[in-house]
Amino acid sequence: MPRLQRTAARRLALTATVLAVASFAAGPVQADDRLPSHHCVVNGAAVPPGETVFGTAGNDIIECENDVENVIVWGGGGDDNIRVKGLIIDSQVLGGDGNDTIQTSQLLPREASSTLRGGTGDDTIIVPTVIGTTEHGATVYGDQGNDKITTGSVFGSPGDHARGGGQVFGNDGSDRIYTGVVDFGGRVLGGSENDLIEAKGVGNETGGTIQGGPGQDTIRATGDKVLLAGPGWGVVDGGLGQDTCKVEHASPDRARSSISGCP
Repeated sequence: MPRLQRTAARRLALTATVLAVASFAAGPVQADDRLPSHHCVVNGAAVPPGETVFGTAGNDIIECENDVENVIVWGGGGDDNIRVKGLIIDSQVLGGDGNDTIQTSQLLPREASSTLRGGTGDDTIIVPTVIGTTEHGATVYGDQGNDKITTGSVFGSPGDHARGGGQVFGNDGSDRIYTGVVDFGGRVLGGSENDLIEAKGVGNETGGTIQGGPGQDTIRATGDKVLLAGPGWGVVDGGLGQDTCKVEHASPDRARSSISGCP
């Protein structure tokens, strides 16, 4: 091999070695945490991971694996079945029009809010816990229609203008709301018309609120038992209308809880 070719070859090899050493020193390339990691399927067809997962105008089956973060999942029209097996992190899951079924894992707001909305129609919503913070809310809305909402604990103090925190709203329609303990500032509101609210407790440790709203509401503990308000600052308010309440103070001798609008 001529000397010029040998010199060029040595320089090329040296350059490759320097680049390899520099790459090793810099450490392995890290994956971008902002890239979506969820995997969603709409009516049997996988959709590319991104900021939106949309259904159609008809009846859809939407299933998402892993956590959804900074994502909007929307059923659209029709009677949709939406299931998210991971956490709902700073995301919204919206049923849209129709009688939808929404089942998810925990709501986990970090930098924004995490929301479930049934939309119009008679919807069924199931979520293990609704825990928010003063700055970032975790909220469930039944919206219009006769909805059935089942949750675990509802925790988290709302901030200014009663925003944020952990909250469950039945909204319009005759709703059935079943929750775990409502405490640490958590709130459950039935909304308009004749609602049923069952909870395992309210204000057990610090403070929680259950309000029936307008209409002939029923407020009680799980299994048609007596709901104990307190011994913290539990608040139960039947609201306007002829309500039926099975509610008592957990500590009648030193009651810090409040029961109103209940015969």
